[in-house]
Amino acid sequence: MITWKETGGYNAYVAAPTLPKYYDVRLAPAVAGDKGPRKTIPPGLDALQGFVDQVVLHYDNSGLSQLCFAALRQRGLSAHFLVDIDGTVYQTLDLQERALHATTSNSRSLGIEIANFGAYPPKDARMLAKWYQPDAAGRTRIMPPKEIRDPRIHTPGFVGRPARPEPVRGRIHGQELVQYDYTPEQYAALAKLTAALCRVFPRIPCDYPRDAAGRPLLRKLPDAVLEKYRGILGHWHVQENKIDPGPAFDWDRLIEGARAAGKPPAGPEPAVASASSR
Repeated sequence: MITWKETGGYNAYVAAPTLPKYYDVRLAPAVAGDKGPRKTIPPGLDALQGFVDQVVLHYDNSGLSQLCFAALRQRGLSAHFLVDIDGTVYQTLDLQERALHATTSNSRSLGIEIANFGAYPPKDARMLAKWYQPDAAGRTRIMPPKEIRDPRIHTPGFVGRPARPEPVRGRIHGQELVQYDYTPEQYAALAKLTAALCRVFPRIPCDYPRDAAGRPLLRKLPDAVLEKYRGILGHWHVQENKIDPGPAFDWDRLIEGARAAGKPPAGPEPAVASASSR
């Protein structure tokens, strides 16, 4: 993990970076909510552990963490963690801070933005070809547009490939969508991060919202249920107008990996969730 204090990190405490000129994004207004520290609780990890009970997962719809971070900052939004296509995890804020990422869940949750170009209705699936193309051997790989001269991928020479080579179709809120899967490196990193957060924050159960058959719930949680819910969520579980992390996201792969990674470690506990001052 690379924190906002380290070289190569993304610092949400500084002025917003400039988006590359080629990056065509309509910057929407910031989501309503309070910025700054979680003012309802006193500072310190002990108090935070008794308060934070959700982790909200997003796809960044940008494709790379550097683009995601710039877009978030331009929009006045934030997330605690970014997970790039090579599995590098960036922490942009102290977890004592309230990030702006999921409206009514902002105060009680931790936000994770996972690099992925996003999900689209079938009629717009051609958009995916901007980022996902076959290589010389016919294998699907992530191909950032040539205008991105430096994608800032931490792993030298990294070649990103979706965990499943073909686009995945699914429905969220009843809407049919198409999306490429996340990379194996992202799933591995996200499982370790989720396991660590569930260990550090005992009010976060390592599970996701399920339907009566035990499958991922593909709609927003009713307000009364969301108010009481503790655990891992998708953005779509919080807001009806959101579809991330998308139909390709493999919830069981995440939770099984996180539970396996969450077994008592042989060595010392990793320091992944600081509640220190800036």
